Amino acid sequence: MTRPSEPMLSRREALAMGALGVAATVGGCVSTTELTAAPDIRFRRDLPISPVLAPKKVDASGAHYEIEQREAKVSILPGVETTAWTYNGTFPGPTIRAKRGTPTILRCTNNLDTLTVVHLHGGRVPSESDGFPMDVILPKNFDNLAALCGPGTDLSKIQATIGNTRTYIYPNDQRAATLWYHDHCMGGAGRNTYMGLLGFYILEDEEEAGLSLPRGAQDIPIMIATRRLTRTGELEYQHHGHLGAGGGMMLANGAPWPRLAVERRKYRFRLLNADNSEPLELALEGDRPFVQIATDGGLLDAPVTLTRLPLAMAERVEIVVDFATCRAGETIIVRNLRGEGPLSEVMRFDVVGDSVRDEATVPARLSRIERLRPEDAVRVREFVFGAKPYFALRFPPIYWTINGNRFDPERVDAAPKYGDIEIWRFIRQKTIFPTMCHPPHVHLVNFQVLERDGKPPLPHERGWKDTAALEFDQSVTVIMRFDGYRGRYLLHCHNLEHEDHDMMARFDVV
Repeated sequence: MTRPSEPMLSRREALAMGALGVAATVGGCVSTTELTAAPDIRFRRDLPISPVLAPKKVDASGAHYEIEQREAKVSILPGVETTAWTYNGTFPGPTIRAKRGTPTILRCTNNLDTLTVVHLHGGRVPSESDGFPMDVILPKNFDNLAALCGPGTDLSKIQATIGNTRTYIYPNDQRAATLWYHDHCMGGAGRNTYMGLLGFYILEDEEEAGLSLPRGAQDIPIMIATRRLTRTGELEYQHHGHLGAGGGMMLANGAPWPRLAVERRKYRFRLLNADNSEPLELALEGDRPFVQIATDGGLLDAPVTLTRLPLAMAERVEIVVDFATCRAGETIIVRNLRGEGPLSEVMRFDVVGDSVRDEATVPARLSRIERLRPEDAVRVREFVFGAKPYFALRFPPIYWTINGNRFDPERVDAAPKYGDIEIWRFIRQKTIFPTMCHPPHVHLVNFQVLERDGKPPLPHERGWKDTAALEFDQSVTVIMRFDGYRGRYLLHCHNLEHEDHDMMARFDVV
């Protein structure tokens, strides 16, 4: 596939883009004063594709991988080095492609100067490998544990590794899906993830491989997030009093507003909103239709044609875009309908070449999804995502809660029995920040959305999911079966700054 030549960006122009670091966000609204004044670097870099991590060995126990968490200099702005906290030195981290039925044994070494935890988001894994926020990996050298912990962390509840390594075991006994791994450290997940600790984890199986969907160079993961940089090109983590750390410049796979040369054929895009706090609504320029084939938990039963795609933080969607009817030289911008100014654009597709033979198709039937029945649920639980006031002078004047409680890792807020089907209702409490998004994420299990505000689920969320958007004064009702593993797990908001400030609840499968 040919690519157009890449215009050079001077170091002076690139550093001037650090002005993006002072753009402020409050409740999802972005100030564009500095954005529009900065040099235009949109669509001047090719979309980076993270390398696929090769296992160190494969034996009867599974595929063995090694990941090192370390500082590294990465290129976000062309010609400028940015210090990031990385997995194996890349931002985002390397992609892991796993096979269903072959366990992943992931050995992680922490060579950063901070506590870390690895969580496989969407993974059906044993409790000890789930990445509970207190199950930290210690840094290689540290003198003061308290200095490494996030706000309000009870050091007596930390369960640290011996040394600076930890081994996670992922059985991969679930259907094919686009997952991701990221930090989940108590009080530090927002900062650690923002600084670069995140990567794709793609699970494949025979059912999916038997379909004629686009594959190989036409199967592209795209991780969307915003970041701020200082005027010297360094990542600047600002959480606005724990409201959220969104805003700044729009990145796709770690590059600001990149472009991708595409041939006149079908492409499969695995889209992830990896932002700390900014929900998205994606659309192709000109309201071009595209086909959704999968949600968080894998293939839909049948494809869905869309022109707009809401995507809350941590949600994943797979789509197929057919460029066969496009002209060579045509450009198509991926828009973010929730953004303002430059944040209203994500990346650009550049159509190149003549028509090519394309054997990829999107079948009318993709998979078979077992529909859980509400009458089989043994209980209904409600979880209210809200806030309580601080009785002190601070901003914001609240702390984040679930059912009125701040997170306590020793308190069990729900104890579903192994094998039971339950209905959980997520409710967004009214607060003084009406546009704030609280996406509930349930560890261990996938769920199906039964209702959204008493109405059927939205077209794009009718498959297996692990995260759902919860905005404004909404309620979302989901159903799930707890048949993975016994042990302690989490329900939490995937605004990472809310998570860091106690919007989590422990549940135990007993």
